[in-house]
Amino acid sequence: MRLELSSEGRYALRALLYLARAGERVTADRISAEANIPRRLLARILANLSRSGLVESEQGRGGGSRLARSAEEISLRDAVEVAEGPFGVTQCIMQDRTCGEDTPCAMHEAWLQGQRAILEYLGTQTLAEFVSRTASKKLPPIG
Repeated sequence: MRLELSSEGRYALRALLYLARAGERVTADRISAEANIPRRLLARILANLSRSGLVESEQGRGGGSRLARSAEEISLRDAVEVAEGPFGVTQCIMQDRTCGEDTPCAMHEAWLQGQRAILEYLGTQTLAEFVSRTASKKLPPIG
């Protein structure tokens, strides 16, 4: 079994990590080119991150995007939930029906606890920690 982010979720994390490494306002064209994110998709991602309060964006000459808070204050859970939406067990594993607190199946509680464990872990990991862990790996230069 694989738990994966959508491509938009992966690109959103990539953009946030790029902004955390850059530490300054960066244009969308630069983010797109250097973080290898399709430009059209990046515009939507940055708008979503801006609406959520994770990124500040300014339009026009001298504009660009930067983190709205320090990288130490943004958890991977914050980033993933903005990119992917709220998590929840909605489809029954046992039957072809919706599943939730009102109509739980036999597996509902186990799946819910697993999901909570993942979200709690992501909540302990900040962008700053991830950037520092990857600093020793060969990463493309910024700028």
